[in-house]
Amino acid sequence: MDALVGPQVRRGGAPLTGCEPSRVEDWLVRRPARPGSVSYSVAGDPVFADLGLAIRPQRAGDVVLSHPLFLHHGWLGLWHALPGLEWDTR
Repeated sequence: MDALVGPQVRRGGAPLTGCEPSRVEDWLVRRPARPGSVSYSVAGDPVFADLGLAIRPQRAGDVVLSHPLFLHHGWLGLWHALPGLEWDTR
């Protein structure tokens, strides 16, 4: 999901795309979840294993916006296997 052009993704009515990454992280950390479901990637991005979701930053000029990245559960620890485009445009 691109932070600037979407599509807009929501969880429980709260936007995950195109927002301040820290705001999205705070909201997701506070939701009911099983213990240990929140971790951080090698790049410092919050990863929510129970949702198969990482919140990545995306530059938009002089600001940074949230860019949700959905991953299959088996890929949550395989950051080195992500396509180069994911790293080049963020």
